[in-house]
Amino acid sequence: MSLNMAGKVSVERPRTTAGQHLSLLVGVLLIVLGLAGFVVTGFDDFTGGTHEQQVIGFAVNPLANVLHLVLGALGLLARPGARRARWYGVLLVAAGAGLFAYSNNADVNVLNANWPTSALHLVLAFAGLVIAFVPVRAGKRPDTAELR
Repeated sequence: MSLNMAGKVSVERPRTTAGQHLSLLVGVLLIVLGLAGFVVTGFDDFTGGTHEQQVIGFAVNPLANVLHLVLGALGLLARPGARRARWYGVLLVAAGAGLFAYSNNADVNVLNANWPTSALHLVLAFAGLVIAFVPVRAGKRPDTAELR
């Protein structure tokens, strides 16, 4: 709390950063994708599946759905704090890049990934970069009269 020039007490609220908004958006989208994936695949054949099991073009299986739900929940949990959102961005870069590299390996495709899913993982890695490194806009600097 601080006293402004008119003599009124003003409560300073921390600003919500763009990274926090993006972590919320990515989290919600991943949760929707995970839940829709379970509608398509059910819970059987956890690491199997065919490329016909798709949600808007993304091939899914129960393991992929769980990963989407976990990453989405972490995005929602990262929303309240700027530092948490930045760490979520770092995690998303690592997970997205790792899943992109992994999903391009046809020998061990336990995530049932197709090329749109691989592209989604690359987009998630890029979104993580944006969340982690988007500049945090500082609040208004106090005037010298306000410092007294």
